[in-house]
Amino acid sequence: MSLINDALKRARDAQQKNPPAGAPPLPPVESPARGSTGWILAVAAVLSFAAACLFLGPALFRHNAAPAAIVKAPEIPAPPPAEAAPAPAPPPADAVPVMPATVTNALPPPASNTNPPPATVVAEPLPKVQGIIFNAARPLAIVNGQTVNIGDRVGDFQVKQILQTSVLFQRPDGSQKKLEIGE
Repeated sequence: MSLINDALKRARDAQQKNPPAGAPPLPPVESPARGSTGWILAVAAVLSFAAACLFLGPALFRHNAAPAAIVKAPEIPAPPPAEAAPAPAPPPADAVPVMPATVTNALPPPASNTNPPPATVVAEPLPKVQGIIFNAARPLAIVNGQTVNIGDRVGDFQVKQILQTSVLFQRPDGSQKKLEIGE
């Protein structure tokens, strides 16, 4: 290692004694003066902009909703006061109280052997295709706010095929429905 250092030192000394011909010597590079204020101005400008955005931004982008019209419900007239029904006359003192007849056969009517009415089937609303990310190897669709692949279920519907602008769904009964983006 010392041989390399010695060789470098000799080359440097030879270079200083014999400068290259034809080239003027270069002036020494001066370091910038310390304490320059250029960076302070840049920081001050950025902070001023941030403060302006903080205070003026909400004022510029405030959404003032128009006051809602006050809708007064129509007045419903109060029902007239109910007239007091005349009190029933008291029974005569010599009257015998009458007991209500007792029911001896209080069974419910027999059930019929007919089938119960069919249950009403409430059809689930169609899914809404909001977007498609089409890649031939693995297409994706955004349906009802969730990302789905082929074979996934959205409610009662199964995703059968994803095309560039539409999605094919299969219902539980086997029928199919093709929906475009936005439907």
